[in-house]
Amino acid sequence: MELVALLIAIFTYLMIAFRSITKVPPWASMFFGGVLMIVTGVISVNQAYSSINLDVIIFLITIFTFSSALELSGFLRYLAYKLIITYRHPKKVLFFILLYSGLLSNLVTNDGIASSWTPVILEASKAMKIDELPFLYTLAFGVTIGSVMMPTGNPQNLLILLEAHVSYLAFIGVLAIPTFVNLVLSYFILLLLFKDKVKDAVIDEIRPVEIKDRKLAYLSLSLLIMTVVLFLILSTIRIDIVLGSLITSSLLLLVARERRNIIQRIDWSTILFFIGLFIFTEGLFRGGVIDLLYHFIPPPTNVLTIMVSSVALSQVLSNVPLVAIYIPEIMQLGVGTTINWLALAAGSTIAGNFTILGAASNVIISEASEIRGGKSFNFFEFIKYSLPILLVNFVVLYVFISLVGTTLIQLLTAFH
Repeated sequence: MELVALLIAIFTYLMIAFRSITKVPPWASMFFGGVLMIVTGVISVNQAYSSINLDVIIFLITIFTFSSALELSGFLRYLAYKLIITYRHPKKVLFFILLYSGLLSNLVTNDGIASSWTPVILEASKAMKIDELPFLYTLAFGVTIGSVMMPTGNPQNLLILLEAHVSYLAFIGVLAIPTFVNLVLSYFILLLLFKDKVKDAVIDEIRPVEIKDRKLAYLSLSLLIMTVVLFLILSTIRIDIVLGSLITSSLLLLVARERRNIIQRIDWSTILFFIGLFIFTEGLFRGGVIDLLYHFIPPPTNVLTIMVSSVALSQVLSNVPLVAIYIPEIMQLGVGTTINWLALAAGSTIAGNFTILGAASNVIISEASEIRGGKSFNFFEFIKYSLPILLVNFVVLYVFISLVGTTLIQLLTAFH
């Protein structure tokens, strides 16, 4: 079955890479690739069902529920207006998209910000009369870079917190400084990459925007704040944080009169992408493709090899399935130190700044833009813009973790 699984993998990635020719969006290609793994007998139907991580699926649906409600209420459009009217210069707008998305991703995860901020980016670009792509890329890179430093920044960091028992303090203490450095350095790289697309002009004429449905906006925001608080509490006492967003999103649908419209606006295509991805990944395992890749990638035994291998394998598996595999692997190798766990968090997260498949947030942004009439990410164009960002991110994080990390952990342990 190894050859069959390998051929399906190649076919699926080619479909995604050449979507500009095939006109098939990534979610449809990945879902079809997962179905092919079942149809060809690489995995059984039961194996396919058991491979789907319901935690991730339910978490995304609950977060998308809030994004949908905030967009429906007109709050996201109002947020775009406030962003432009406050900073006025496109280059300043770009910087604060990078900064705010990066920092806020640690409260509602990178996927949550990717979903809720894409409509904001589209509205802001339209108002500024500027191509939305530079701002969409800025959002994609921002949520990836920013979500490195806290366990609630993304699902893979949360896995490391819960399964490897790495403390909140260790994440922030070691990863906060290189995260801020990367955000600042990435801004200047983005200015160079998009110097012909981001105009240096002051925006004066902007039509005032008001929130259409204040009741729905305030209800959604209140419950979203409650969700963030529940995330922090539940992760501290080691209870699945999905319970938090499940409670608050169900309350939103119970109370809001616009519940049908909210459900209809949820990004269901991204949910299908994840279902397909889990089935497809299971096929790669059962078909022996992952074992084949292990021959070409160094074993995860130190900071460098963990970061290199996690960046590479995340392009095939996406970062959440990769971390789920690597946690027991690192434990079995007997190298499960706090520094190595933080290296896994850093490497698997910045892997999103390589290809569109490196992080789900990239797919979410691309799809959320396209279904609203905006542009989507091209596979090869994404690599052209992301590679300089990734290289800088990697060097900064590697140098900081390997040279300063151990000392910081010792200080934090003594302080604690």
